[in-house]
Amino acid sequence: MNTYSIHTLTLHTLADAFALDPDREEAERRLTALRARIAEGKAAPEQFLILRSERGVEGIASLAAPAQVPVFPHFRPDVGPGGITVLARAIREHAGLKRKLLLQDSLAPLDAEAVLAAGWVSDAPVQVMYETDLRARAYPLVPGAVEGGDELRQRPEIAALMGALGHSDWEWAEGWTLVALADTAEKPVALGACGPSNRPGWANLNMLGVHLEARGQGYGTRLHAHLLARAAEHFVMHGGSTEAENQPMRRIFEKHGSRHDATQMSFR
Repeated sequence: MNTYSIHTLTLHTLADAFALDPDREEAERRLTALRARIAEGKAAPEQFLILRSERGVEGIASLAAPAQVPVFPHFRPDVGPGGITVLARAIREHAGLKRKLLLQDSLAPLDAEAVLAAGWVSDAPVQVMYETDLRARAYPLVPGAVEGGDELRQRPEIAALMGALGHSDWEWAEGWTLVALADTAEKPVALGACGPSNRPGWANLNMLGVHLEARGQGYGTRLHAHLLARAAEHFVMHGGSTEAENQPMRRIFEKHGSRHDATQMSFR
């Protein structure tokens, strides 16, 4: 049975911050960059929490990012639940009450019980993340789709649909395009939007939804394709997510060539 302990980095143990990176060349590059940031006063060793046992480094958590950015702990794939709990508890004690913690399957075992045991609370359903290469294929535009900005958002029939979809508080932002699809009676039944993300070259899509009475008729698939087509005019990639149990949306992602990139659990 492993005995786990928490340590903060020192100038002599900086390499521990990247001990679990499988790409050693990339780890060395990141270590060099960290040393430079510390020398410039832009980072501090104590912003890193290290979980250790008799086997060595078992987990790493960086608290260097702003408080609104969740903490993504990185663990050994075979770390025990007790180790996850110990590091999760240390993050909770050091990061403040407003910080969130995310388990991502590429970095950590998805052991919710071990995090809950540290005093965290589940914050959202399990999310699956997808990436779409917008250069890989062409996506069809929907004939008759209505596009616009805030003026479209303000139309009474669009505002009513926003309310029916539970998005009455959705606000248009600069650079975004709102898209509405209508049924055969010219009544809007599906809404989505696309615009820039915080990553250069990457688009954001917001599938606001399809009216309950119009679901199962392909509106979601056509809307998603239309948004990808518009996004491809200005961006090269799209990153999106949906709840793990949302099988219809997952099928839409897969139909449009999106790659399942990661699964995440969120805690507050």
